[in-house]
Amino acid sequence: MGAVIGLLGGVGSGKSTVAQLLARRGLLVLDADAEARAAADLPEVRAALLRRFGADIEQPGGALDRALLARRAFADEASTADLNAIVHPAVRARLLEALRAAGDRAVVLDVPLLLESPLAAHVTAWVYVDAPEGVREARVADRRWPTGERERREARQAPLPAKRARAHIVLENSGSLRDLEGQVDALLRRIGVG
Repeated sequence: MGAVIGLLGGVGSGKSTVAQLLARRGLLVLDADAEARAAADLPEVRAALLRRFGADIEQPGGALDRALLARRAFADEASTADLNAIVHPAVRARLLEALRAAGDRAVVLDVPLLLESPLAAHVTAWVYVDAPEGVREARVADRRWPTGERERREARQAPLPAKRARAHIVLENSGSLRDLEGQVDALLRRIGVG
């Protein structure tokens, strides 16, 4: 297996932007959010979601009302735990299969609960993407979340200081995209990828 970069950071810190920059540089990005969207369409996962969060989360025509599901799933810790128990096994299986299939290719894990996941055992380089709280709040404003949603979601993850402490490398993402690109290139040199 090649290098496996684990991305850490707060909601809105720019982990997905870093993942995109790494993908442009030839790394394979495994995105847990994309895998979760795909997993929610698996018949057994969809049925469990409908049972737990209500049949009305499925719109006419079969599409999932992801905003409604998110409101219900992130309403309290028990609901979030139920969502994770339903979706995460399928996501984990898909990500582990993709890791195995990657062979010697360098991989990026963009996984919201990576520190808490068994996937953490595969990480060879932890990267923390940092941004001030005000910047992170501004970045999530276009998601049309209710007030306090970013904080609620972060509260259900490992604390930011613990994520930062685990990191081998910290990328400061409060400047320009060009700044961030320079840091990403330095990261790849430092871990010997590319």
